[in-house]
Amino acid sequence: MTTTVEYRKLAAAEATDLADFVESLEPAQLDAPSLCEGWRVRDVLAHLYGGATGSLASHLSAVARHGFSIPRASKATAVAIADRNDAHEMARAVRRFAAEYAAGGANRGIVRLLKPRDLLVDQLVHHQDIRRPLGLPRPIPVDRLTAALDAAPGVTGLVRSKGRAKGLLLVATDLDWHAGSGPLVRGPGEAILLALTGRPALLGELTGDGVEILRQRL
Repeated sequence: MTTTVEYRKLAAAEATDLADFVESLEPAQLDAPSLCEGWRVRDVLAHLYGGATGSLASHLSAVARHGFSIPRASKATAVAIADRNDAHEMARAVRRFAAEYAAGGANRGIVRLLKPRDLLVDQLVHHQDIRRPLGLPRPIPVDRLTAALDAAPGVTGLVRSKGRAKGLLLVATDLDWHAGSGPLVRGPGEAILLALTGRPALLGELTGDGVEILRQRL
């Protein structure tokens, strides 16, 4: 079982890899759509940057300004941050956050409200939100993907992957992982993780009599 300390290190490693990847992108790629509807690649980066560097008070203020809708506040804040900050500078800030977080620090801002396991899921899925539409997939490190899959069926809040996983038998075909019981959902670990976190992009890679149930929950 993955410990809290290990989840911190895995989340930090994922954030570092994401920052490295973003720094390799051209301006046109940064302006390309991500898997998050209506979000550019640079907006997803800005969302992570804001979570790593912004104060909790600023996040709460943004939610209040947008009718206490966290999704609307998150998008508006991310776009505003992306429009006024250089992407490479944001990536470097995310990398600095990752180093501090791995060492047991960086307990500030919105990160204070997230369990390390939830942060790993967030970082890993947002990394794929950026890569997949650009046609630049990657082999996700097995330890990170397995730990994120272990965590996802228990994640609630805005992600709601716990509800999507409920009553389903989830079986990864590319690593030694399964969870739950019920109608079968079988396929690559990344496809399962993206579906549990509300992304239908890889649903076509999943098989089993539970896939339609999962599709209806997205």
